[in-house]
Amino acid sequence: MSTTSAELSGDLVIDRIDAGQFPREVVETIARGFLPLPQDDLIAVLAYLTRSPDSEIAAIARRSLADVPSRSIHGFASNESAPPAHLVMLMRASEDPFILEALIRNRAVPDALVTELASVADAAVQEVIVINHSRILRAPSILAALLANPALSADVRRRALEAREEFFEKKARIAAQQPVEVEVDEDEPMLSLSEEPIADLLEKAVEEQQSDAPPPELSETEQKDEKKLSVFSQILLMGVSDKVKMAFKGGKTERVILVRDHNKLVCSAVMRNPRMSVLEAESIAGMRNVEEEVLRLITLRREWVSKYNVVIALARNPKCPVGVVVPLINRLTLRDLKGLKDDKGVSETVRALARKLFAQRRIKS
Repeated sequence: MSTTSAELSGDLVIDRIDAGQFPREVVETIARGFLPLPQDDLIAVLAYLTRSPDSEIAAIARRSLADVPSRSIHGFASNESAPPAHLVMLMRASEDPFILEALIRNRAVPDALVTELASVADAAVQEVIVINHSRILRAPSILAALLANPALSADVRRRALEAREEFFEKKARIAAQQPVEVEVDEDEPMLSLSEEPIADLLEKAVEEQQSDAPPPELSETEQKDEKKLSVFSQILLMGVSDKVKMAFKGGKTERVILVRDHNKLVCSAVMRNPRMSVLEAESIAGMRNVEEEVLRLITLRREWVSKYNVVIALARNPKCPVGVVVPLINRLTLRDLKGLKDDKGVSETVRALARKLFAQRRIKS
């Protein structure tokens, strides 16, 4: 090659191979990885050659790409500053779920390519695609391609249908039924609510004396919020029954404080508050200063536990009961299983199950 090493780039090499400017023996040498290129450029060139019409060259390139350290390929796949064309080549060359997951999460990868992958992906990769809600919202064709995949697993099909219902069909129905949306002030308590949904909690509250447990603690940031301090002062003087009523009817400020109350009747009432949102549930799922009952109640709401961010928050929360976490671990991606199996903050039972599932999926992939 007449071009000096300093002048070489992945794009230049690919262009010249594509134009037939290199003899076959030179292309074979390149496919073996014997080229003075930066690591990312070499990965792109090898990925390009894995799809060579010359089957021998393609096989050599695949072997060379497999010899590149996985962490280097993963770093390249995760790099949002990498040329999109190079990321496309890698996605079409790789079958490693760990690498494909990084590419699917990489915003530089075109949605059209993820759509293409969704139609043929195996179970491990399908799972990564279906939980990438930001891509699905941006490109609904991904969901359609996934549902058309003949190898679609039953679990991913269920989650894909739930995503379609939640993000598109439900939204369309609401828009048709309520063309004018009324804005609600989240900080105003809902004083007119019927207390029938919390009748069982109020009945038990009457039987109790005012809780001897300490009031929920406020963070330093919350302590600087005058509104929270004012509400907190009111709560200190309340009996259990009044706390239950405020938990059920109150606005976001009241919920943030009362969900951490040590009395299970009070924090349970917060979880029944009709204004409790999915984002709040996700935040609470990661809290380590709430009662176990609160975390258990989150899993009883299908619309909450169907969200992947809620599931991973519960799985990582050491306060979450093992019996609650175990059924959720099977829904975690390979990447999150890898993190959970080494997380010393969770119980050994959870880590052991995460290790077992991680090993099983790595073998399948």
